[in-house]
Amino acid sequence: MVVSVGQNVMTEHGLQKIKKIELCEKVGDKYGIEVKEIYADLVDRCVFDFDDREKPRWQYGTQIDFVNV
Repeated sequence: MVVSVGQNVMTEHGLQKIKKIELCEKVGDKYGIEVKEIYADLVDRCVFDFDDREKPRWQYGTQIDFVNV
């Protein structure tokens, strides 16, 4: 499975659309290399930015769940 920019994911703040993905060197890092898509087994090493300005704009990969919408 691949997670990509534009995909909807579930966060603790509700459904959000991915705006940017950064692949980090290790889990918990805040900054990494910007990528357009990532394999699901690498999600924990990523930071995700979202479109919704009323909710938190970013979360670690460990904080999201995948949704097929």
